[in-house]
Formats: sequence, C-alpha cells, structure tokens
Amino acid sequence: MSTPPSEGEAALRDRSPQALWETALGQLELQVTRPNFDTWLRNTAGLEMEDGRLIVGVPSDFCVEWLRSRMSGIVDRTVSRLHGSDLSTTFQVLGAPAMPDRQDAAAATSAPEQPRPELDPRLTFESFSAVKGNRLAYRAARRAATGETGYNPLVLYGAPGLGKTHLLHAIGHKATEAGKRVVALTGEAFVDRYGNAVRFGRPHIFRELFANCDLLLLDDLRFLATRSASQEQFFHIFNSLHSNGCLVVVTADAALDTIDGLTDRLLSRLSAGLALELSPLSPEDRSQILLLKAAKLKRPLPKTVLDTIAEQPYQTVRALEGAINRAAAFADLSDAPLSTADIEQALHPLQPVNSEPTHQQIIDTVCLHFNVSQQQIVSVSRARDITYARHIAMYLLRHHGSRPLTEIGKLLGGRDHSTVLHACRRIEREHAALPQTRADIDNLESALRDRTVA
Repeated sequence: MSTPPSEGEAALRDRSPQALWETALGQLELQVTRPNFDTWLRNTAGLEMEDGRLIVGVPSDFCVEWLRSRMSGIVDRTVSRLHGSDLSTTFQVLGAPAMPDRQDAAAATSAPEQPRPELDPRLTFESFSAVKGNRLAYRAARRAATGETGYNPLVLYGAPGLGKTHLLHAIGHKATEAGKRVVALTGEAFVDRYGNAVRFGRPHIFRELFANCDLLLLDDLRFLATRSASQEQFFHIFNSLHSNGCLVVVTADAALDTIDGLTDRLLSRLSAGLALELSPLSPEDRSQILLLKAAKLKRPLPKTVLDTIAEQPYQTVRALEGAINRAAAFADLSDAPLSTADIEQALHPLQPVNSEPTHQQIIDTVCLHFNVSQQQIVSVSRARDITYARHIAMYLLRHHGSRPLTEIGKLLGGRDHSTVLHACRRIEREHAALPQTRADIDNLESALRDRTVA
C-alpha cells in the first residue's frame, strides 16, 4: 500500500505543471547520477497536464528517446507520488505542438516526401577510369550496385578528387535502374534535413525518409563527425537499415580511424564492413587515364603531349582532367602542332608546384636534424631519442601528402598501421603541449621547404 502524500505534496495537485515538475526534478536529482541528470533532465520544463499525463518539454529528439526508454519508470513513480495519484509522463521536444491541429495531423500521418536521389548523370561506371590505384574500390562498387556483396557497409575513402563521389553516384544509377529504392545524401544534406525536422518537432518524419530503403549512399562522412546529434541519428538509422538488409555505402576523405569526432560505437559498426582506399595516382595510372580521356577528345593529342602531362605529379583524376582539357584547348586554338614551350604554357596555370617533399627527403631531413642514421630510424631500437625521431618522421610523412598509414609503416621498418597512428597522435598532442616538439617540427618544416624550393 502506497504512502499517502504529505500535505505539501497534495497541494501540488492544484499547482502548475511546471511547479510539479520542478519539485520532481529536485527529487530526481537525488536518485540519478549527476551526468545523467545534467545531460537528460536539467534543461527540461513541465508544459501541461491532461488526461492523467504530465507533458514535459525536452531539448531534443534524443532526449525524448533516451528518457522514454531509460528513465520513464523512475520519473513516473516520482511524479505520481508527488501528485498523489497515478500520473504518467510524456516527453516532447520543446517548441513542438502537443496536439497538432487537423492540418498538421494530416501532414504528420501522410507519407513523407522521399529524398529524390540527386545523382549526377555524368557519373556512371562507364565514365569512370578504373586504374590500379582504384580498381578494388571500382569492383566493390559494381557489386554493391547489384547487391552481390558479402559485406555491409562499404566504405570508400581517399583524398578529394580521386573518384569516391563518382563511384557513389555510379552505384546509385545502376541500383536505380535495377528498381532498387535508393536514398542518396551528402553529409551536409543529412545534417540539414535532420536539423530542420527537429526544429519543427517532427524527427519521426525524417526517419521515415529511410523506410523500406534498399540502398543508402552517404557522401562525406566527416561532415557528421563534429555534429554529435546528427551522428547519433545516423548511427540509429544505420542499425535499423543494416538489420533489415539494406546496404549502406559511405565515402570519407581519410581512413575511418583517423577521423576525429567519430564515436567509438559508430566507428565499430562501420569498421565491421569493407573499407577500401582510392590511392593517389601513380605515373602508370596517369598514363592510362590520359589515354582513356584523350580517346574521347574531338581532336586527338599527340603522344608527346600526353607523355608530358603524365610526367607531372598530378595526384588526382580531377587535376589530370583539367590538364588535358587545357592542353586540348591550346591545340584547338593553335594553327601549328604544339611545341614543348606551348605545352608548358598550357599546363602552367594548373601545373602543380612540387611543394610536397618526397618520403626520402622527409626521412633524410629528420635524420640530419636529430643526428641519427636511416638504419637507426627503421630499426627495432626503442631508445628514447631514436623512437622520438621515428615518431616525428611518421608524423611528417602523414602530414605531407596524406600518405596511407600502411605505406608509412613500410617505409619505417615494416610497422603496422596502428603503430603509425599511435605515433602520429602522440606527436599531435606533444605539438600542442610541448614547446620543444613544436620547435623541432617548425625547424623540420622550414628545412623541408628549403629542400623543395631548391
């Protein structure tokens, strides 16, 4: 038998919903942990009482879901005891209407507007240049488009301009042709759509956009990394789609474990699939792509021109396309065959300055600065000065040219990617906190600039 309410508690029956809720908060603060109270309960308000319910306003949709699933029991017991009779608690986002009018109710129950896949018609598998550095990603994308995969999700990562978005759109085109329901969003569009849904108190409408989805394409995962609410929502949507057999394909500008801001649980779920890197173009890749692009030009370019372009250190397909298009334009405007000087003039505005040092220049500069040999840096020695120089070299190799962790590990004694990642993060922390590390890196950067300019 429950204890009768005190005279003061009974008086709460005739007070406002906010007064009742403020009293309940005072008692809940003593019953739950401080982090939980500060995160989920502190910025809430009692809105109204109706039909045996206390309606409580909370800041976000996540608060609604978390309180409903984790705290409804203790909250209901507390407010019922204070009110003196059974009282349930209903949570809603602050600013959202408790009882929508007839027009809003009709809109809420109607089928949500489906996000039309915004796919570039030019970005197809047929127009993609498959070369050694992206061939695995290309093959995995082809399989993803048909659903013939043994992995979920598929993560395509690499520096900008290497073809990640191209493959994502190509997957969308092929899957749409096969009658699959495709949802394709950029990271920015995902954040905007979700933010607007929460702002108007209809986060459930946003989630319904992904109902019965066969394929979810998300371009630029990093955009979610610094937006915790949207990242949380993506995590829940991903789990729901994954359990229903929907394939998820995402792109990122770096390996997942190097993107700051991703939660451990999202990183864990994404890492359970297949992650493939699109590597910077090698000279062989450049030559192959140039031949493919040149074959589509109205006026063929001489092989000497193509060879000259291929010799330039273009790292991305985008930069390479710009170079060949400019050379083709010069050829169209010239009355005579292009000379070497003409080619140089054509490429000059887009010709990359070889400002990034080579890996050997970085290693040599580090060795000279710390007075150690390359043999010592790549050795198994754990001496403090050798280890510090080795970690600095890893940091600089990663910082200049965004070299893959596995490649850096091979250059420095065959170490695995986790060792390199740990070293880079250590130097990043020390660079921010230790003047000596800052000074070492500043001196090394200056020496590397002198080398590349020379």
